[in-house]
Amino acid sequence: MYIINVKDVKELKTPHGKSIRWLLSKEIGAPNFEMRYFEIPQGAEPSEDKHPWEHEVFVVKGEGIVKAGGEERKVRSGDAIFIPPNEPHMFLNVRKEPFGFICVIPKGCEDYVKEKNE
Repeated sequence: MYIINVKDVKELKTPHGKSIRWLLSKEIGAPNFEMRYFEIPQGAEPSEDKHPWEHEVFVVKGEGIVKAGGEERKVRSGDAIFIPPNEPHMFLNVRKEPFGFICVIPKGCEDYVKEKNE
């Protein structure tokens, strides 16, 4: 078993002002998936992404907008979101409080993000 608190994980910043914390990763022995915690502050620059892997997302705080698959939907704490592979997507904060969510992806898919911040 492995347990870690989000506050004890190194915070990485994206060029667009988002915060990422790798909670569970291949580095601790996770064999299939990696779990990240994102926070988007008010005023962070939106950025659209598209990847050949799926995303499972769970909103833990705040409210935001998810743009994906030609739709724009408001989401809030307690909502779960599935984004299929290769679907352009974007997350935006719509409140003063940070928009925080857990995102799970297949192991190793975004190693370049970790390596860039070492």
